[in-house]
Amino acid sequence: MKKYYNFPTILAVVFAVGLVAMSLYATRCHGEGCVVDNNVKTEQPVSIKMNPEIIKKQVENNEIVLLDVREDSEWNDGHISGAMHIPLGNINEETITKIEKGKPLYVYCRSGRRAGEAVIKLKSLGFNDVTNLGGVLDWQENGGTLVVE
Repeated sequence: MKKYYNFPTILAVVFAVGLVAMSLYATRCHGEGCVVDNNVKTEQPVSIKMNPEIIKKQVENNEIVLLDVREDSEWNDGHISGAMHIPLGNINEETITKIEKGKPLYVYCRSGRRAGEAVIKLKSLGFNDVTNLGGVLDWQENGGTLVVE
């Protein structure tokens, strides 16, 4: 026994296929009106400069700015001596006014992930010499200590 499809069913299938094809085409960039977003986020590598002795001297000699981007509770549990504190979520045009732009800026968090995000934010806010230092876990693993104030 042959099965015949009626016209409304065939029309609905063709219409559905057309909608899918149009939606795929419409999500692509076409022609001169295509604008490319230059604000591309790339992963920032963790610095191999995680040497507590050197960093401590650079901070003491006022050669660098050290920025902790962890949350308040993490900061209160212990941080690197001489570091400034601005949680990652609070980095904006107002909060960065405290940071001196003429010096290298080393950013750290717990493991380095949030510091990488902070580097991207800070570069977009006009800082050029910004480095993801890594995290306090690396700091402690390399013999560094944390202070509680």
